[in-house]
Amino acid sequence: MKWKQVEEVGLFHNDANENGETLVLHVDDDPQFGNMVSLYLEKIRDNLTVVTETDAGSGLDRVENDPIDCIISDYQMPKMDGLEFLEAVRDEYPNLPFILFTGEGSERIASEATTHNVTSYLQKSGTETYELLAQQVENAVNHHRSKRLAKVTEDRLFGLYEQADGFYMLDENWTITYWNPRISERTGRDPEDVLGRSYWNVFPEAKELKTEPHFREAMETRNPVKFEVWYEPCEYWADVRAYPIDRGLFVHSRNISDIKEQEREIERRNHILESFANTVSHDLRNPLQVAEGRLQLAEKTGDFEHLNEVKQAHNRMRNLIDNLLSIARGEDLDISEISLQESASEAWSTVTSKETKLEIDDSARFEAQPSQLRRLFENLFWNALEHGDADVVRVGVMDDDGIYIEDDGQGIPTSERDRIFDTGYSTTEDGPGYGLHIVESIADLHDWTIRVTEGDTGGARFEIRGITFVDQ
Repeated sequence: MKWKQVEEVGLFHNDANENGETLVLHVDDDPQFGNMVSLYLEKIRDNLTVVTETDAGSGLDRVENDPIDCIISDYQMPKMDGLEFLEAVRDEYPNLPFILFTGEGSERIASEATTHNVTSYLQKSGTETYELLAQQVENAVNHHRSKRLAKVTEDRLFGLYEQADGFYMLDENWTITYWNPRISERTGRDPEDVLGRSYWNVFPEAKELKTEPHFREAMETRNPVKFEVWYEPCEYWADVRAYPIDRGLFVHSRNISDIKEQEREIERRNHILESFANTVSHDLRNPLQVAEGRLQLAEKTGDFEHLNEVKQAHNRMRNLIDNLLSIARGEDLDISEISLQESASEAWSTVTSKETKLEIDDSARFEAQPSQLRRLFENLFWNALEHGDADVVRVGVMDDDGIYIEDDGQGIPTSERDRIFDTGYSTTEDGPGYGLHIVESIADLHDWTIRVTEGDTGGARFEIRGITFVDQ
């Protein structure tokens, strides 16, 4: 922290200052004299540390970067004399102690120094001057610190008053003995309505909240307590702190509804970011695996036809990223008429397996967001391949408002079906557990419902309802 910042906030700039140590800057164009001043001052006052510079410009740099408590400066120096140095210091550090210690003395110099708010003016003479100089440094620094400490105390008390919001006092019988205007405004209870009455009679709802046990704890143990509570009658969150006082409690209540709202907003945004990151990492994994596999085949066989699949996988990843960013920004997604057969087939091309067969029983058409529907199919197909070890995956129409995706794999136990759409749920140790949660989210996006049951061959069957088919 720069010294200027320290002066502005009114705090000690390091632990040394709090312990009474003082850092002094002495500026004199005679380095031998500067060394002598440092030697004498540090010998006279063991709490002084003196650093020296031979010109005012270097002195300004030192003040900017070091926690200087006091400046001692010569008057007659090249380029910038002591008065010009004082003026430059006062422009940036109006309260920093500055002692003009010069061999050139005159009423004019003293008058100009006073005009620029010099702390002290002292002429060089015998060795006895150093005792006087050390005393002036000590007095100036102590005075400056006292003023800063007083300012800190004043600012803190003012801040406490401003932040107090509301406070009141209870005696040992829980009688309200003080009720300030802020708490009166917030609760709608005027002082004349509550003073002299039992707190529990004025606020019977407090017994149903966690207010009562905390207040009783503070009263009985004589230890301060703090807690947060939602006050339903006035619809606000309060940060409550109860401090035991002589034969009673002092209660400070601060409205933190805005803070709570900010916390909820931050939590919501963090959830969105986490969900977005998890979704991206999960959905990109599938086309990335396809691209890696095809690239390896191209390298082994020299058949560059495999690179077409790599290109398609890269295009798929690019489209996924663009689409997910649109969702994260809250942009509306375009709905269009979709062919069940075309959408499912396109999704299958991303996750195709030579050992597994896809059967599509219907070519029905309905309205949906194309890229999101494809993601839904992709995740359900990958689930059938990776977790169900399916040989056949079937897609078809169910009744007049739904479609199904069914496989002949291992199926999902009844005990697990209530949890499969939860974030992080997976049947494998290294599975991210986001695929089926993404599927449910896409269904919600379209105002569809989805459930899992057992297929005709014992595998998993996902049924999606709420779909409006387009008349052929």
